[in-house]
Amino acid sequence: MTWVPNQARNDEAADAAQFLSRFGYVLLALGAPAGVVLHELAIFVLYPVAVASFVLAALIDPPAGVLDRMRGALRQPVVALGLAMIAWAGVSVLWTPFLIPAGQHLLKMALWLASLFLVLTMTRGHARATDVYLFPIGLVLGMIAMFAAFVADRHGIETPPPRIFDGAIVLVTTLFPAMGGLAARGRNGWGRLLLLAAFVYVYAMGSTALMIAMLVGFATLSFAVSDLRRTTQDFAWGAAVLMALGPLATILVAELGRAVMNSGLSVLGPPFTELARAQAVIIHEKLLLITGHGFEALVRAVQIGFFPSVTPSGELFAVWYELGVVGAGLAAAMIGFGFRRIGDAPPRLAPYLAAALACNLTLGTLLLNFGDMLWTVSLGIAVISSDVAARSQYRTTRPSAAGLALF
Repeated sequence: MTWVPNQARNDEAADAAQFLSRFGYVLLALGAPAGVVLHELAIFVLYPVAVASFVLAALIDPPAGVLDRMRGALRQPVVALGLAMIAWAGVSVLWTPFLIPAGQHLLKMALWLASLFLVLTMTRGHARATDVYLFPIGLVLGMIAMFAAFVADRHGIETPPPRIFDGAIVLVTTLFPAMGGLAARGRNGWGRLLLLAAFVYVYAMGSTALMIAMLVGFATLSFAVSDLRRTTQDFAWGAAVLMALGPLATILVAELGRAVMNSGLSVLGPPFTELARAQAVIIHEKLLLITGHGFEALVRAVQIGFFPSVTPSGELFAVWYELGVVGAGLAAAMIGFGFRRIGDAPPRLAPYLAAALACNLTLGTLLLNFGDMLWTVSLGIAVISSDVAARSQYRTTRPSAAGLALF
């Protein structure tokens, strides 16, 4: 009669694992969107603690098929391309002008990718509906925190403006995965309300880049709902070609603008000043387009004032400048495979994954790059949110870690 104590121990382990998993989701979903407004370092504390909770839960009560999921993820083309890109970035550290900062940042990126891999492969096959709902609720709390910070600033309680903008970045980055979770549970009406509220907040922020990213995501969602296969194929080719031919597109657009305006672009104001600066960098150092200037070269050069502030620093231009043709080719292939993998997601969720990928690619083109660790960590939260939504769809195909790792 020894089976009773063993069964009791198994139940206790399962309960502890469930508690730790729920604790991790609470930290990411409820804590991060509001925490980033309250303190600039909050999200960087909450994220690793949440990841540790997920890993500890898996160690206490190991889910079935963990090793199979890990091996399956490693066989995905997107994962192989991601590892190749990290390896090339590591090689480029040898000739970057900022050796130590580049090495430190590369280590952070590697740890971030490793944390995502562990969370996506070590979590259980099924997710509870309550875990799914935490992410949209967290975005609502984040919007409340932004509004409270705005009101407090109006009443003399000083609030650093970047914190409210950081909250908007987290909102836009994680919005469509959270909406996908609501749609996966049949709560489309609540998803539409969340989208409308997000549009109001982003409009109030006055950021053109954030608004364009949301509009691109919304357009992608509309197209994907009508024809998912065609939408993902078109976006896969379009985004991959844009990444692969980025410098050429910059030169062509700059020359076209010069011909139409009959004037030097640098005197015409934004966005022509950014185009003129990008064209000057590309034309001046053509040979370095092959190898790139080295990981972190562009981001640090802009930060220390070596390049003027009008220099484009979005991820599209950063990949080309820092990693050259090799890095841009790998990134283009990753984007293409990422869009195509969306078709394997549950039907209710897939359009929102396409919208999330398109939205964040737009953010990476216009505004942000992986040198901004806030955006990087927010992308990790978006990936985990998408994975929870996918695992809440029983009797459907679960997207692999590789397919989700591009957000």
